[in-house]
Amino acid sequence: MRYLVLGAIDGIISAGTLSASLILRGGAVSLDFALSLAVVVASINSLTVFVAEFSHQLREVREVSYKVSLREEAPRWTLLHRRALFSTFRSALSNFAASLLGAVSVLVPASFAPHATFVAIAAAVLAASAAVAGGSPREFLEFAAMAGAAIGVGLAVGLAFPVIS
Repeated sequence: MRYLVLGAIDGIISAGTLSASLILRGGAVSLDFALSLAVVVASINSLTVFVAEFSHQLREVREVSYKVSLREEAPRWTLLHRRALFSTFRSALSNFAASLLGAVSVLVPASFAPHATFVAIAAAVLAASAAVAGGSPREFLEFAAMAGAAIGVGLAVGLAFPVIS
């Protein structure tokens, strides 16, 4: 579940930051650009998850292998390794799908109407906040405030250091 939430938020924040900073500087987001950027954002996010999660999983496998064998020698590739790889791959795929959905939810509206970007960002933040909060109004507000602040900081950085012109 954490990689679904992380992916959606990464997609919303990354795509929202890039598209909003581009639009505020007078640029436009075409549908082709929106879809390409969504795939790039989702790919980067899922690859980051894959590397981080797999290194964590391998550390766990080494720890379990050592405890089972009570030796320090490096074990061969085992069923635990394969399960760790499969679990990591599944987490990365979940993150990719959620990140792509988060990015597309912001970028596609931006490609049709530049001012729709800000409405799409707000709607995506509210939807993600509602999903994460699980019915708790306090958690909804906390999460929405954190996501809004992250997008605000990202937007400030995007305007100060324009990457896309």
